[in-house]
Amino acid sequence: MAIDLVKLLETAAEQVSQQSLKETVDALWATESRFSFSAFQATARHALARLREWGGPESAEAQPIKIRGRSFELPADGRSMHGDWKAPLGWNCGSARLEIHDPLTDRGRVLGDFKKQPLQVVAWSGPTPPEGVIAPVVRIETADELEARAKDVRGRIVFTPADPRLFKKRLAELGVAGVVTSYSPEARRLPKACGWIGGWSDDPQGVAFIDGDAPLPAMVISPEQGVELEILMEREQVRLKLLVDAHYSETTVPVVCGYIDAALQEEVMAVAHAFALGANANISGSAVVLESLHALQEATRSGALPPIRRGVRGLLTYERSGIVGFGLQNPGILRRIHAAIDWTGVGRYNEQSGNILCHYEAPHAGPTVADTLLALLMEAWLPRALPHLQFRLDRPYAPFDNATSDPRMGVPCPAVAGYDRLRHTSEDTPKDLSLPALHAFATISVAYLHFLASATASEALWLAQQTIRRFGRRIEDLGSRYALRLGEDGADRPALLAQANDHLMYARSICEAAVMSSKRFMLHEERQKGHLALLKLLRHVRRLIELEKRRLKELADCEAGELPVPALLAEFASLRPYRKFAGPPAYGNIAPAERSHLSPAASNAPLHAAVYWSEGELTFGQIVRRVSYEFDGDFTADLLAHFRFMADRDMIRWLQPGEPIPKPPKPEKTDGSMNEPEPAADEPAEEMTAEAGEEAAEEK
Repeated sequence: MAIDLVKLLETAAEQVSQQSLKETVDALWATESRFSFSAFQATARHALARLREWGGPESAEAQPIKIRGRSFELPADGRSMHGDWKAPLGWNCGSARLEIHDPLTDRGRVLGDFKKQPLQVVAWSGPTPPEGVIAPVVRIETADELEARAKDVRGRIVFTPADPRLFKKRLAELGVAGVVTSYSPEARRLPKACGWIGGWSDDPQGVAFIDGDAPLPAMVISPEQGVELEILMEREQVRLKLLVDAHYSETTVPVVCGYIDAALQEEVMAVAHAFALGANANISGSAVVLESLHALQEATRSGALPPIRRGVRGLLTYERSGIVGFGLQNPGILRRIHAAIDWTGVGRYNEQSGNILCHYEAPHAGPTVADTLLALLMEAWLPRALPHLQFRLDRPYAPFDNATSDPRMGVPCPAVAGYDRLRHTSEDTPKDLSLPALHAFATISVAYLHFLASATASEALWLAQQTIRRFGRRIEDLGSRYALRLGEDGADRPALLAQANDHLMYARSICEAAVMSSKRFMLHEERQKGHLALLKLLRHVRRLIELEKRRLKELADCEAGELPVPALLAEFASLRPYRKFAGPPAYGNIAPAERSHLSPAASNAPLHAAVYWSEGELTFGQIVRRVSYEFDGDFTADLLAHFRFMADRDMIRWLQPGEPIPKPPKPEKTDGSMNEPEPAADEPAEEMTAEAGEEAAEEK
């Protein structure tokens, strides 16, 4: 069967509206330009209003294809756990102001004002007394300098050009009155722009702010203002007046959900994080998700695209931990979702922004044909729609809002993400967003969701064939790499040949798992026959692997030796780790001092990948090798340190050779409601009970 992706993309592009995207961006920016939990709720209301506007009135029963909008709530109390992630504590800021008090000639000169630039208040900054704090300024740049001048900072305002999160806890312990920083990730390129400090944890590796963290007042000035302040401090003593009106509270953070129903109790999903400062990071992703639902509804209503068979869900969540919390509290919903896609930072592509958009695969522990579809769509559309865009395909898994890729959550989620030079600065505003870029990625999103939501055996088998082609090139490239290494002088050919054979067999296993995942997009009555067809397709992969192994053996002119075991692993190589938690590790419930010797877990992609393999079936030695193949590097020492740490804290269990795998705990029963509140006056109850009823039926 011939599949014309270009025609699908062209049809999707006609349905996506740049004007609608702009209106969505403007609506979200009205509240996303401030970081506070009350603003998050306002953002959720704006997003739901857009969904309901597009869906039409509730009485319009004649429309079978309709977007429904609802919101879920996750705790934001600083104590609750989402998997291994701790929920942030709620925080709101009413006003803040930083000005020079002395010298007298500069008194009243304003350095920062929350009302003019909300980003100038550090997220989760502690409050000052109502009258503010007036104190001398001490410049500190490093943790070592702070220790050397520990007696000089008590009761003072510390100014630092460095990232204050690196020694924030120590600043609080020494009794500083407040913190002012000119830190910016783009200080050299954007000296007039303020950097955004998006967390105020006592943990240098932490994010957000949790119960027990120090409520230290803090504000941000631009790097240029920082230089001016330093010059003034060199001439005479400077005192600043710092006033922050902020408070913490135990509250909730929303998860916005848009949903288009279909006949099958199956779904596909698009996700993006919201509730953070930045137009590109990540109002752009949120706008793409919302517009995808809008365009998909209009295209199927008008007949421009065929009807969908599976439901389509769009989620806007709190960054990183939000998708973990939603997934773990709604297993009934996740069981229906066959694939997802995550959009982050897709609103800029010009040369000045320095944005390179990358496609990140689902982890190899849960490979999917959806990665093939996404890569094909990007290859077909981006050179045409955005000819000057720099983009990369098939990058290894990286953690974004794609934690559902954990096999225990069961929703493989490729990601498209970009990081531009304006990210986490005051310059990341809608004025520099590219509507053509938003349109292009919304077009790809619509095509991706529609293809998977309407697929049957013919489309699934086509995707499987394309996946085999994709892996075929990788297998040939892999063989060529080892052929070059075998030809090097002094190469240990038996050991190298053993590694090549192992690596090739690993590539075969990932390819086979990805190809077999296409069964999820067949109708139930097609799957038995489809399974046999897939087995026939996979014969080509096995033949290709055997061909490469024979070729390498001829080049090596020897038999394969034993796979070397890193000396560092010692007795751990033969043990099988079995994890006791779902989702990526973050050590949210472990004191920072206990894990300060480890690399940060929350952003450690190889660690996440290793954890996803840890189901008691593979030895630790096998897992380490698989991770080295997936990320093309040696992570032995780092993985061993983390796994020993997790074992000491009963997060994983080492299984001895021959020891049976423990039975997994039964998931808690859920009706899919995620402890939702009663419907608000502007949120019809029928809308909520319809989906809740589906989820309850699925549970039964």
